[in-house]
Amino acid sequence: MSEAQRSIVIHGHFYQPPRESPWTGLIAPEPSAAPFSNWNERITSECYGANAHAPVSAGSVIHLRNNYEHLSCDFGPTLMGWMQRHGKQAYGAIVRADALSAQRLGGQGNTLAQSYNHSILPLLLDADKELQIAWGIEDFRFRFKRLPVGIWLPECAADPATLAAVARAGIKFVILAPWQGRFQAATADESAGAGPFVWRSDDLSLAVFRYDRELSSQVAFGDALVDGERWADAIIARARGLAPGATLLIATDGETFGHHKRHGAAELARAFDRLAREPDLSITNCAEVLQRVAPAGNFTLEGVTSWSCAHGVERWRSDCGCRLSEGTSQSWRAPLREAMEFVKTQVDTVYAREAASVLADPRAALLESIGLALDPSPALAEQFFIRYKVGEEAARARLQALFEMQRAAQAAFTSCAWFFDDFAGLEGRIVLRWAARAVELAAFFSPSIEPELLERLRGLHSNRRESGDGATLYLSLKAREPRVRS
Repeated sequence: MSEAQRSIVIHGHFYQPPRESPWTGLIAPEPSAAPFSNWNERITSECYGANAHAPVSAGSVIHLRNNYEHLSCDFGPTLMGWMQRHGKQAYGAIVRADALSAQRLGGQGNTLAQSYNHSILPLLLDADKELQIAWGIEDFRFRFKRLPVGIWLPECAADPATLAAVARAGIKFVILAPWQGRFQAATADESAGAGPFVWRSDDLSLAVFRYDRELSSQVAFGDALVDGERWADAIIARARGLAPGATLLIATDGETFGHHKRHGAAELARAFDRLAREPDLSITNCAEVLQRVAPAGNFTLEGVTSWSCAHGVERWRSDCGCRLSEGTSQSWRAPLREAMEFVKTQVDTVYAREAASVLADPRAALLESIGLALDPSPALAEQFFIRYKVGEEAARARLQALFEMQRAAQAAFTSCAWFFDDFAGLEGRIVLRWAARAVELAAFFSPSIEPELLERLRGLHSNRRESGDGATLYLSLKAREPRVRS
């Protein structure tokens, strides 16, 4: 690339919550996803698979483009785990595209990591921030056979402690919205584009890229994907307004490309074709830019921010006013979060006591334990237990149960349960099921906290009269599971 070329980065954030039953590993039918059995299947058809073979016409000839070869992207571990089993064609296309993009871009693949359970990191204890980031990195390494350079923060939620945890994990960059902090460019701010900007704290540093607010909003909420070539023309015009060598970054939910926008995959492919014809522009990714370009300035962050809540991160713990439908109450958000934190406190207490009886370093083992879930082969488990000097089969079984208990408790903080207007929807039911599984596993080692949890859940009142309170919903979800009864 020449120094005068402007760089174009289009980023898609792809994610689905852990819809599977914690007991059976199966997804119960989700009628709202009809004609598909569940939303994972439907969105794979409309988006994840569609972007792996998006049609582009050149006159009378139609060819298929794997958009992931040019799309900067991150995929949630819970989504990739499901696709590895049930969406193998799309999964393979994503992994191949990362390798091909790395070949094209000096070793820098298009894919970023994502923290493991899409929980809101600023709302977690420091130990859980570290765990979520470490598990996300290990999931990425398992799938893409390399270490990630960047990580996507769920909902772009950030505070200084979160950025410090990311930097300590060895990650080099994150992507944030332009309003999430102060970007101080060394040159004219508008012409600096996406950056990178440098965040510093003591001996830590992290690159921060900012996405273009107007163009990102047009693709997410406007009609940009009605015509991919026209959208590309708008990108070209905006890029040429930046300083030579600057980067233009557009970021949106990846499901925009084919699920939220019906023809989004095909129009994205058309946009890539149009952009590729401009010799003064380069389609790339943030890792490649970071490797090649000097910092554009500094970034400072005070407080806590996100890309989808005007009140910081209150959307995930209070009735802050952020909602999709008028006339609904989100007074249930605070007691739901308090209930999940109650479960997590019990889980941590049980783990600390029980794991310490067989492990010299329970914390290190927990951080590494995600590998046992990613690859359940007996050989890997044997290596793990030898490394931690656990020989007895009974002790190994206890540890496996403790690790599963911790994974279930982490899943109970999946962010989308709080994002929408009611906890009785599909997303809220997900966290209640995972909380039930964590409580059940903890009860193998200590008296059950379920009666106290039910008391707390009775304080959740649904906007849907038929759903009742949180305790009623929790018990009804348990009753439907084949291996657990109230």
